[in-house]
Amino acid sequence: MSALESSKATQNNNNEPPLAKGLPIIGSAASLFNSPVEFLREQHKLHGPVFKFKAMHKTMTVLAGKEINRFMAGEGRDYFTSEVTWGRLRDGLKSPHLMIAVDGDAHAYQRKLLKGQFSKAAFKERLNLLVDPIESTLQSIEDGDEVHVGPFLRNIVCRQIGLAVQGVEVNTQQTEDFMTTQNTYLNVFMIGKWPKLTLLSPKFVFSALRTGKLLKKVREENTNRCPADKNSVTYMDKIEQGVHERPDLYTENDVRTISMLPFVGGVDPIGGTISFILYRLLQDDELRQRVVEEVDRVLLDAPLNFDSIDRLVDVRGLVMETMRVNPVAYAMARTATKDFDFGGYTIKQGDELMVFTVANHWEESFFPNPEEFDIERYREPRNEHKNGAIYAPFGRGPHTCIAAGLAEMHTVINVAMLLRYLDFEAAVPLEKVKIKYIPAPFMSENFKVRFTRRKI
Repeated sequence: MSALESSKATQNNNNEPPLAKGLPIIGSAASLFNSPVEFLREQHKLHGPVFKFKAMHKTMTVLAGKEINRFMAGEGRDYFTSEVTWGRLRDGLKSPHLMIAVDGDAHAYQRKLLKGQFSKAAFKERLNLLVDPIESTLQSIEDGDEVHVGPFLRNIVCRQIGLAVQGVEVNTQQTEDFMTTQNTYLNVFMIGKWPKLTLLSPKFVFSALRTGKLLKKVREENTNRCPADKNSVTYMDKIEQGVHERPDLYTENDVRTISMLPFVGGVDPIGGTISFILYRLLQDDELRQRVVEEVDRVLLDAPLNFDSIDRLVDVRGLVMETMRVNPVAYAMARTATKDFDFGGYTIKQGDELMVFTVANHWEESFFPNPEEFDIERYREPRNEHKNGAIYAPFGRGPHTCIAAGLAEMHTVINVAMLLRYLDFEAAVPLEKVKIKYIPAPFMSENFKVRFTRRKI
């Protein structure tokens, strides 16, 4: 633990970390709920790598920076648990072995079981199941069509995940039902932003019922698929393997919630990142022209495949820089399992923690001119993202996003296809478009664009 100890440790061990200023009763709740990344950045700049905040009845300690990222991923991996904070969601879902809410053997087994399903290599034969849904959607658009960016992107990503991971076609209503169900559970049980009475609203009740039917259908269709299709191992096959090998980890509700995992981990993170990219390109004509020219050059005589994806260097830089500036997974909620020193303070067993994993994304020493949007940071010779544990858009530690590599590739595919087929302009004044946290960050629902088909 020497990397975490500081010269101030002894003198500060009996002191409390600085507390972020807030309002009576609600504390910092308003700032945290409305603009959590901005709030954490401001407090990190003001107080350093350790500080506290109060939000209503809860007090949390924030740990920030590369040292805590390294510690979580290395010698300190057993000093943190997700079971307390995420346990509220686990209990609300009645899913005792929810993968994101368990540690140790239960988490390690599930992660090992499913990891191969989310590797880029696993999609070599299924790449068309990511490409075809967005290609058909974009080809159906007529000149002058206007869309609300949020629902438009969620529908595309949900359909892609349904086909590529779960082998089922997901329609617009099912996408809306899933998002309503997911976000209600997260905001009620995990974040505590919404009251439990929300669970009685007709919209949630019927959305949850229809989502349950969809997940049941996914399992039944996987089991009953024709013998020829059973030569390839599916995501649901791996879950059924887990049910057989470790029935202690897979109740019926566990099977249902883990069936949702690809949608939970994909729809808003990928859709949200692309919404930020569209917003950025609408304000930067030079950048937009540059990435469009690259897409046209790479895809001129070849379809989108693994080789052409690797040649979309500017698009990949655009995606990675967007994830630096507008990270979707910006912090991790944990609880300390034992005492340890960090930043001159003693973190006590049982302390509720928020690990601000992306704190260094705006540090001049790691990302020169950090307020400048620069898509060349991620290539030779700069490779600024490889400087230690400072670039962390997918979290750190044992619970790092299981599909990080696939999510990046998925986002590159969707951005490239959008730029290849469509021109777009804002259909609403951009100054009225804001970042909203629902709970994942996304451009606000009033964000609309008007499409024009490109002549290619």
